Amino acid sequence: MDRDRQHHCSGCGATLDNAGAAGLCPACLLSGALKSDPMPHTPESIDPLDPSILEGETDTRSLAPVKIPVECKNDVAEAPAAQPRRRRRVRPAFDLPHELGGYTLVSLLGQGGMGTVYEAVEQTTGRRLALKLLEHGLESPELRNRFLREGRLAARVNHPASVYVFGSEEIDGLPAIRMEIAPGGTLQDVLDRRGPLPVVEAVDAVLNMIDGLQAALDRGVLHRDIKPSNCFVWPGGTVKVGDFGLSVSTQPSADTFVTQTGKVMGTPAFASPQQLRGDEVDARSDIYSVGATLFMLLTGRAPFQGDNAVQVVAHVIDAPPPAVSQFRDGVPAGLNRVIERCLTKEPAGRYRDYAALRDALLPFGSAVPEPATQAQRTAAGWIDYLTAFFPTYAALMIVVGPEAIFLRPLYEFTLAAWACPLLILAMGCLYFALVEGVWGAGLGKWVVRLQVVQRNGRMPGISRALLRIAIPIAIIESFRIPLSIAVLPAGPWGPLDVLLFVGLAVFCPWVVALLWVSARRSNGFATVWDLVTGTRVVARTRGMRRPAGADSTQTQRVHAAPTFRGPFRVASDIVPGQWLTADDPVLRRPVWLMRRNGDGLPEARRTVARTGRPRWLQEIQSEDEIWDAFEAARGGPLTAQGAPGRVPWSTVRYWLHDLAEELHSAKRDGTLPPAVCLDQVWITDDGRALLLDAPWPSHAPQDIASNTAPGEPMPVQGLAAQQRFLQAIAEYADPLTVPLHAQPALQNLRCGSYEKLTYLAGTLRGLLSKPADVTRGLRAASLLVIPGYAWAATLLGIAGNTDPSVGPGVWSGRIAIAGLVMMHIIAVFDLLLAFWQKSTGLTTFGLEAITAHGRASRRRMLARGAIMWLPVLGPTGVLAALALTRGAWIGFELAALVGWITLAGAAVLAASALASPTRGVHDRLAGVWVGRR
Repeated sequence: MDRDRQHHCSGCGATLDNAGAAGLCPACLLSGALKSDPMPHTPESIDPLDPSILEGETDTRSLAPVKIPVECKNDVAEAPAAQPRRRRRVRPAFDLPHELGGYTLVSLLGQGGMGTVYEAVEQTTGRRLALKLLEHGLESPELRNRFLREGRLAARVNHPASVYVFGSEEIDGLPAIRMEIAPGGTLQDVLDRRGPLPVVEAVDAVLNMIDGLQAALDRGVLHRDIKPSNCFVWPGGTVKVGDFGLSVSTQPSADTFVTQTGKVMGTPAFASPQQLRGDEVDARSDIYSVGATLFMLLTGRAPFQGDNAVQVVAHVIDAPPPAVSQFRDGVPAGLNRVIERCLTKEPAGRYRDYAALRDALLPFGSAVPEPATQAQRTAAGWIDYLTAFFPTYAALMIVVGPEAIFLRPLYEFTLAAWACPLLILAMGCLYFALVEGVWGAGLGKWVVRLQVVQRNGRMPGISRALLRIAIPIAIIESFRIPLSIAVLPAGPWGPLDVLLFVGLAVFCPWVVALLWVSARRSNGFATVWDLVTGTRVVARTRGMRRPAGADSTQTQRVHAAPTFRGPFRVASDIVPGQWLTADDPVLRRPVWLMRRNGDGLPEARRTVARTGRPRWLQEIQSEDEIWDAFEAARGGPLTAQGAPGRVPWSTVRYWLHDLAEELHSAKRDGTLPPAVCLDQVWITDDGRALLLDAPWPSHAPQDIASNTAPGEPMPVQGLAAQQRFLQAIAEYADPLTVPLHAQPALQNLRCGSYEKLTYLAGTLRGLLSKPADVTRGLRAASLLVIPGYAWAATLLGIAGNTDPSVGPGVWSGRIAIAGLVMMHIIAVFDLLLAFWQKSTGLTTFGLEAITAHGRASRRRMLARGAIMWLPVLGPTGVLAALALTRGAWIGFELAALVGWITLAGAAVLAASALASPTRGVHDRLAGVWVGRR
């Protein structure tokens, strides 16, 4: 740019991209506004941590304070958090109450460099809201655009964890934004009143923030200014993200004037290093700010401080983040590590997305972890047992051979003879001590999503974890070693001895089931070693992301020339003359206009602020017509999401929960219509279900799989009627995807057995946190882990007795024979467990063979086992009979051939199960499918 054409701030000399109001940068404009305050700014009267100084605010409840470019914030100071905070006195521009346009300004909520926020009452509706007005004297095109841009970005987000923007307009020549009002102020207000928050409360607040930020990111909005004063508190403790004044769109648009090169915006104490440097930012930048906010909620101070803004920026960019434990005792070490990772200087070192951060924080929130069941712990235990002991065993088999591992300990009771077995035990115990002591989970518990914790929720520590594994290992070896000495020869082993050794290695770990005698649901299924060490195993809490809905395009009549209804530009007809689609040209938000026929909307319906119903925005009078404006939810009607019986349960369960909650809330506040139809159920593009005020015009015919036509009204006033309506929604679930744990709830819904709608809603809420999908990875683990271990163990035993110089043909035969032995072992297990309606792989990994009526019967499980294993047992049984008849062993070549044939057959069945994880060929033939337990 030509230097002669550059504009400079007349106050501080900073380069301006455009000539601002009075030739000043935003910081100097703010300074001028502050100078008008009669309260003198002596050093004694300035609160160094007051957001009005650091962030351009005059009250921490301001919904959109001005953000000062960092290079202009050269006189900011921060002091220790222990100093008392002083609020600057602010004066409204009007004598309150004041009539302005169609609003009554009741009180001042906050002032900033750009805008003033008032509590206002909408005169036509009586609705109480927050009205943000652009400050007089700041009507430059840039500031006006930035002000309206904030409204546009915030209006994209409609989520329970985000402050809602109703609309924007001009009042007496001033741009204004109408938004929700936060009854509890901001988190900064809470800190000012109470000081640092309890750990659980602080984490819950941040989890709400993460939900709001994720919803904004899903709409293409990056916040860029997360801090306590921009997070607002609602009754009940819910926290919502607000103040999108510094947000940027992640989508291409014309709103680029605040992201120009060299203009660094934000609050230094909470902004990420790359944001302060002016680098490109993404969600990981906001994750940094979330970590800094959590740090302040726990300690009452920002993670980085300094005598001025320059020092703060330098510390953020270069200084290592301090530990929370330096300023507060009693914070779990795991939570401290989460915050440190959020505050990592380089984005690659932080959590990759909000989902990962949510999962890391959930164990420290108020959600009570569910105790792990015996089946879950057994599955995790098997994987951990193999991971801990098998690698050392396999390495020693290759290096020293089986004799040093198995033979010498049977007849030599010396330390040298027992060196290899003791090394295997030591390495396995070390694995458990480290992974469970430090992280709470090894590979097995990580796969099954379990975690070992102390009773206070903290990690066990290495000593406790070592004692935890020493108890069961001592029990197992006290059985395995004497039995091995008693039944295995001290000399060379034959094939039967190898099989016997493998059998002992597989069966003896089940002896620890004796230590489950103490397990009760009342004590969290605690085993003896849990009680001795003061630990417990719980399901690792996991944040669930609901599947997105389809954004269907409906055929509508488009107006040739746009017309206006009030401030909204009409785009097309949904129902000609009755229901129109339109958009807000200022906020660029789609709206629905519904012509009023008869009485107006009840006050209770106008004030509904739930995501289960479209938000009512305003009333529009047009000639002799009256229209109601609602926010148009992106998405499509239920009938466009898929036919009944074709939608995965993992999706339908969210719809059921949303609608049950909405029916309950609408019944309570009197907004529930007497009847609704399926065409009134709208599925948003982020997967939420809401009730429309009128049926969406649908031409979908009644599906033969459903008992209800889409447009047929269904009463919903009584509990029985509400359950019938929800049952019609439940019919959309594909029965092959319904897990076993959800079937009782759906059966009770079909029978209308719930005594209260809250019981049903609570049951559905509990189902949201349980895994529902059978992934290919989980199915592969159930098919391959245990057989793979048995195969490898058998092969290592055979290899120990094989001359290494033999050719590849012999090795190929050995591999096939080892696989044949492995399949016989698994087949015996499976056929025995079928009598108890279980299967080795499925039971170990938390899966079940199920039917439409629940767990598969014994007859079906035996049929399934026969289909799987008779092709294995049949040929070897015939060959064994021939061998007995001839009085000679089966030849090596024939055994190898049978092994390869049976392995090929097993591979076909496994491939079919991986191609369709819920229904392999053997499952279909047995009339069952595989689902979550």
